[in-house]
Amino acid sequence: MTGAAVAVAALACAVAPAEAREGTTPIKNGKAEFCLNKATAKRLANAKVELVATGTARLTGKQRQCVTLPMPEGTKTYSKLSGGMTFRDKDDRLDLTKIYNHVDKTPRTMLHASVNRAKARPAQFLTFAIKRENAQLTQKHIKAVDVKTTLTAEGEKLLKKTFGKSPLRRGEQPFTLNAVADMPRGAMGTAKLLLGTLR
Repeated sequence: MTGAAVAVAALACAVAPAEAREGTTPIKNGKAEFCLNKATAKRLANAKVELVATGTARLTGKQRQCVTLPMPEGTKTYSKLSGGMTFRDKDDRLDLTKIYNHVDKTPRTMLHASVNRAKARPAQFLTFAIKRENAQLTQKHIKAVDVKTTLTAEGEKLLKKTFGKSPLRRGEQPFTLNAVADMPRGAMGTAKLLLGTLR
């Protein structure tokens, strides 16, 4: 997400360290997009489970279904997303809110999960990896594109608790993560150097 909002993660990896070192303001005016992969969309459809956007998030995408969440801020270690997403069928629902993409030794998506409107609890739902080809820079923006995410064991457990049988399996890649945010003033040089460290 700053970078996968997602994610999203490449943004936090490449730009937020730049703002910390160069004294610029944190990342703002961004968005992260979680797009369902075709195989995942098919599994959800077969299980009669749909994915919807909640709060300030929006459903987007023409070729495939995406949930786009505003990214109001980012730091050198994480990006904060607003809004949320829900997996639901006619009887049950899993609400995912307070979504953060963390970029450190273990890039991951942390959030609060609520099963059938019970009290929301923290969970690690996704992990992801960022490579050089996932990051793009322009004079005005920094982007993370096509970041592959992986469903965690905890994510599968939450889906199973919600629907009785999880429509998705740990280790599969449910979403592709994309993100964009404004380039912090004065951060381009450092961002380019940091991109060079990505494989």
